[in-house]
Amino acid sequence: MIATITKKYQNVVISTGNIINTELGQRKSNEELYDGLQITLHSDPSEERVVAEVQIDEQHGRVQRATQELNSRLTENGRNEISIGAKIFLNRNSTDCVKQAVEALLNILNVTHVDNVVLAYHPNASAVASATAAATTGPAKSPCSEGGSAPSSASNWSLRNGANGLAELKELYQTLEQYALKQQITQLGIADLDAAALEKLHTTAQVAPTIAQVNLSTCCVVPPELQEFCTAHDIQLNTHSDPELLLPEEQFAGLAPGYTIDWSLRYQVHVRCRGVLTAKGYIVGASRSSA
Repeated sequence: MIATITKKYQNVVISTGNIINTELGQRKSNEELYDGLQITLHSDPSEERVVAEVQIDEQHGRVQRATQELNSRLTENGRNEISIGAKIFLNRNSTDCVKQAVEALLNILNVTHVDNVVLAYHPNASAVASATAAATTGPAKSPCSEGGSAPSSASNWSLRNGANGLAELKELYQTLEQYALKQQITQLGIADLDAAALEKLHTTAQVAPTIAQVNLSTCCVVPPELQEFCTAHDIQLNTHSDPELLLPEEQFAGLAPGYTIDWSLRYQVHVRCRGVLTAKGYIVGASRSSA
């Protein structure tokens, strides 16, 4: 009998397992997540249920795919021989979501600590995505084609989210700091902040971020002031191409009727000495409306 998620589960956690050896390959993160969930779940909107391809952890309300294969990848080398990094994608202000994401990461990977966690917090991502879609006419243009390298208001985190957004981000980051202080996360990172926001976060942080990510799809040249700040404070500056809204609600609703995404994360496992990516997957936290 195939296990199902029914209305008795208010909250569920869905793990795609290791997608490295699947046909997903190296694709855009939103495509990887959607297709990974699609091969993990089979939805039946008429019966308002989600059918798991592999297994259900009844006690914790988890849908997990290819758990044994993922475990073999994590244990084929010693823990000190691999590096585990994760990125949490969050579009709502909830410290509980941050806690749920980190706990799910540690439990599903069955490890006591991970090497780094980067937080991407975009509370206005849905509104910006809708406005961008409505305003777009003709072929999409690269930000580089618009001339100049200064970030626009669309790519400036401070302008888009304001003082309230920064206060929320600090509180979310403090939640991650607690795991760093307990040595469950070795390094903390932050994504998509402009130099002003990063400086304000860095100034008040108990555990300073050592990784900063910038999205070159919205700004084709790293802002000089951001680069200068990261250099001055020994922060590793990386580029990425992840969208701010990893999976729109309407897409997820087609996979898991009745549920909405609370948070999502991507983990990657590298073999240190060779730099080989041996495992990559996504974990999603979702909840059913109580209405």
